[in-house]
Amino acid sequence: MTGGADSPAWTDLAEGHEVSETFTIDDAAMAAFADLSGDRNPLHTDAAFARSRGFPDRVVYGGLILARVSRLLGMRLPGRDGLWAGVKMSFRQPLHPGEEAVLTGRVRHRSDAARLLTITLEVRCGDRLIASGSAESAWRGDA
Repeated sequence: MTGGADSPAWTDLAEGHEVSETFTIDDAAMAAFADLSGDRNPLHTDAAFARSRGFPDRVVYGGLILARVSRLLGMRLPGRDGLWAGVKMSFRQPLHPGEEAVLTGRVRHRSDAARLLTITLEVRCGDRLIASGSAESAWRGDA
């Protein structure tokens, strides 16, 4: 790897290259996101309200899950030499604060001509699929 830190080099980013990260969203992150975004929907902020709507606890903000995607793309796949060009995510099941989730990114397609990666994304909590989607990242580093 010549991309620096955890960032791979372009030559390392073959189709099928995969990176996973485990994360947990805690109460502090939920509160900070509510303050930053202004989104105080009670599904995210009030456990009793969330339970009254059929959830076992508050629902983690989708924006916080996307923040983890941003971290993965910006720091590891492709890392510092990539520029996030687009993302599409579908949220399948809720994640709740304190639950451990795993985000996996896998290179689905690499275009040497366009220097563009298409990366599949998946977030799982145990056997539950929380979210899935894809991202595109333009390569801005050395070959």
